[in-house]
Amino acid sequence: MAFHRLFRLAGAALALGLSVGLAAPAAAQQIRARLGTSLPDAHPQTLGARKFAELVTAKTGGRITVSVYSNGALGSDVQMTSALQGGSLEFTVPSTATIANIVRDFGVVGLPFSFASEREADAVFDGPFGQALLAKLPEKNLIGLAFWENGFRNVTNSRRPIRTVEDLQGIKIRTMQNNLYIDMFNGMGSNAVPLAVTELFSALETRAVDGQENPFTVVFAQKFYDVQRYLSTTGHAYDALVLLAGKTFWDKLNEADRQAVQEAAREATLYERQQSRTLNGELRAQLIAAGMQVNDLSPEERARMRERLKPVIDKYSALLGQPLVTAFFDAIAKARAAGQ
Repeated sequence: MAFHRLFRLAGAALALGLSVGLAAPAAAQQIRARLGTSLPDAHPQTLGARKFAELVTAKTGGRITVSVYSNGALGSDVQMTSALQGGSLEFTVPSTATIANIVRDFGVVGLPFSFASEREADAVFDGPFGQALLAKLPEKNLIGLAFWENGFRNVTNSRRPIRTVEDLQGIKIRTMQNNLYIDMFNGMGSNAVPLAVTELFSALETRAVDGQENPFTVVFAQKFYDVQRYLSTTGHAYDALVLLAGKTFWDKLNEADRQAVQEAAREATLYERQQSRTLNGELRAQLIAAGMQVNDLSPEERARMRERLKPVIDKYSALLGQPLVTAFFDAIAKARAAGQ
């Protein structure tokens, strides 16, 4: 009797052990990740992030869930990118200007007056040149999933319209924390002040800086129209974003989940770019309605600005390496010739 009772207890314990053992892998499949953005919910960066999160959940059957934290809740672009490298954050979407501080070659994207259209940018970034840039990220503990769009950057300020390059003289312009952008605006006679976008509204409100440079979508989403009167469509640079995963996180995923995340990234890219272009097309009128005075620069004045910036372009072409710069402009020329 005692033997049979002991046998039953042992069998129950074995069954319990097996059930726990079988349950453990299922529990391990549940992966929770965070994606941080530096801009508000109304900006395409965060709209795209939420679409990506939705697609990841759908494509992994709910095994991977991605929570989006917008508007700098998890830190600045610099801080969040560093967190990815350190393994304490899973996804973020910084500007290529931020990534250029980690992988210098990404600085080529910011060379002033390079792209003529968003379609040219798509062809370059989705093609061999852009993919070669992304391939440089794993050695820095980052995985580049896709290029997203921030758009063509324009100048706003509280002092005067910018109609000529001379109008930039002496204006304190906030730039991204990137040496090329600092030199770009100093090269046009402004006083460049590098600052995280999460600190920018306060700096504009207190007149610590006179102005800033960003696409319409950022100006609207950050409500800069409340503290800036003039918007001038300089279009001095095209700004791309990069959807990043931390390599520490990526290496923990199985191949099927990596493929699902990549597919989600591709689909979210199309959505994010469309949101960016639709909004940039609509927001000019809304910014005027909000009280901003908008003026367009002539092609001749843009050419003058580019000529003024030739020493800066030459400096960064030398720093980046002429083969990289040549490949970049060759890719743009190919896209232009194809009618992109």
